[in-house]
Amino acid sequence: MKKRMVFMLAGLLLCSALAGCGQTDANSSGAVPAGEMQLAPMQLSDEQYSVLSLADIGVREFIAYEYQADENLRCITTIRYILNDALEWEPADSGSGRTYGDAPPPSPIGTIALTDKGGGQGFTHVLRERGESSTGYTSSAPGLPEEVAAGGLAVGVGVQQEAVPIVYDEEIPLLVRTFRDKSELYVYDAARDFSDPSRFEGDLFTEAYTVTFSDTLPE
Repeated sequence: MKKRMVFMLAGLLLCSALAGCGQTDANSSGAVPAGEMQLAPMQLSDEQYSVLSLADIGVREFIAYEYQADENLRCITTIRYILNDALEWEPADSGSGRTYGDAPPPSPIGTIALTDKGGGQGFTHVLRERGESSTGYTSSAPGLPEEVAAGGLAVGVGVQQEAVPIVYDEEIPLLVRTFRDKSELYVYDAARDFSDPSRFEGDLFTEAYTVTFSDTLPE
């Protein structure tokens, strides 16, 4: 039941976010000058927070960003990573996604959301472009390792707290999540801890999600 609620809520919040984009000019594609491109945490209304609370969905279970690029956007790639024992990020076999095109290109405005399916099933991330067709993709990670899915562990999550500039072909961390068999947790930050994962040493399982915007098509 909670899994269905998470997906329904994600869809509703993404639709409301996209409906609010570009209200100043209904005929505009929403593209901005290159110097103004950014990815920013989605600001939820009090009503949306109330829905989260009623559905028993915590802030670590629904994480969403809005992006705004220029007219040169051609490709958006999200990648899921898993941290190995050598503290190196390795792309996961599943849980990543990509949308691209040239005629027509991806919309320069959209929303990316990560929702925890609960029950040790891992994150699903959804990308929705702004536009009449509201195109995009949904990608689900596989279930968490058995020793993690069983619960009873300390869980730390780090995200982007403020808007960050979009630079084409530069990876932007969206989320880091770690599971520890220790009682203490740090204050995690997606950008800092993806660049330097040393504080995850000794943790049982750590994953990360990133997004890369590009002005070229994939080969």
